[in-house]
Amino acid sequence: MRIAVTIWEDKVSPLLDTANKLLIIESETQKQVSRFEAFLLERDISRRCHFIRDLNIDVLICGGVSRQLSEMLMASEVKVVSGISGPAEDVLDAYLKGELLDSKFFMPGRRH
Repeated sequence: MRIAVTIWEDKVSPLLDTANKLLIIESETQKQVSRFEAFLLERDISRRCHFIRDLNIDVLICGGVSRQLSEMLMASEVKVVSGISGPAEDVLDAYLKGELLDSKFFMPGRRH
């Protein structure tokens, strides 16, 4: 499984539509086996969607995302988990442990 997190410095970037970088990990049986970063240079959302799809991302975790980009990604079979904040490493660890929906990772104002 390939999991991507939008990152800004060491935290989850607040908006996928304007994020510059993804941290991508490969996982097997809930453990990281490799990682790399990819730069999001495309500003056009359809091109951005194609770029993310071409990275073979299964799950994309972000702070927020426009409805249009979210729908395009879901149509490309990328599961989008939005409304998440916090240090990127903590978020990835929580996702792998099945604990990401702990409210400490929610953006302000987000409900279950």
